[in-house]
Amino acid sequence: MKIETLFRHMREAYRGVKRNTWMSFAAISAVAVTLFIFGIFLIFAFNVRYMVTELNKQLVVRASLEESITNQEQEELLKQVQGISGVKTAKLVPKEEGLRRFKADWGDDDAEKLFEGFDKDNPLPDVIEIEPQNPDTIKQIEEKVKGLRGVAETTSGDQVTDKLVSLSSFTRNIVLVFGLGLAVLAAFLISNTIKLTIIARKREIEIQRLVGASNWFIRWPFFIEGAFIGIVGAIVPTVIVLTLYQVAYTTLGAGEASSVLKMMPLLSLGTYVALSIFALGAAIGTTGSLISVRRFLRV
Repeated sequence: MKIETLFRHMREAYRGVKRNTWMSFAAISAVAVTLFIFGIFLIFAFNVRYMVTELNKQLVVRASLEESITNQEQEELLKQVQGISGVKTAKLVPKEEGLRRFKADWGDDDAEKLFEGFDKDNPLPDVIEIEPQNPDTIKQIEEKVKGLRGVAETTSGDQVTDKLVSLSSFTRNIVLVFGLGLAVLAAFLISNTIKLTIIARKREIEIQRLVGASNWFIRWPFFIEGAFIGIVGAIVPTVIVLTLYQVAYTTLGAGEASSVLKMMPLLSLGTYVALSIFALGAAIGTTGSLISVRRFLRV
């Protein structure tokens, strides 16, 4: 397509939007609402995946040891654990160290009250912390460690990861249903907007046919008009979604090294979200145009 022809199609598309201002506004609003919901879902989905990745890096098996085993038996047990296939590192954490960690997590003021008397009578067990080479094998390692003599019980953080993945799937299905319904509504409004443009340009289209204009030459302005409505409808939700995310990111302190809640930095997330929202907006607009052109433009 020549540059001059493309500019001509774009001018015609702009005229169509301007000619049907209120219908175009309604279509843009429907697209904006749809893309806002889609943007919220994208942020949630990207962050769940990011959190799962970060949690997988921190997954360890914690094997609590029986109180009856001696220090020598603990060392022998540690060597057995280190020899298990798939274990990256394994270290013994005495109960005194475990208590110091608890106090550090709760803070000095709260720790004094909560753990008063624990220094003399420490109820915590000695623990072996095991880091797997591959987070996917953590269950197998846990089962092997659980069967060793001297191990009272084992725990791992993979349950949290599983719950995050399940929550992500549930949310995705809910958003998909509502998002699909709103996308259909937006495409329908765009289709009606394009239909009004076709009716307004009926005489001009007939003249174009008489002088030998190709079908695609006639159709292109309508496709561009639909895509334009979709892209304009993507601007506001993109700005709102990313602004809200930045506020939440700053308020929760998710970027700090000590933060428990790990979220994607805005610079990394913003690019994916913005491109996805604009691409979907253009797709919805083009789909609405295609419906209208096929139904009302017999060329």
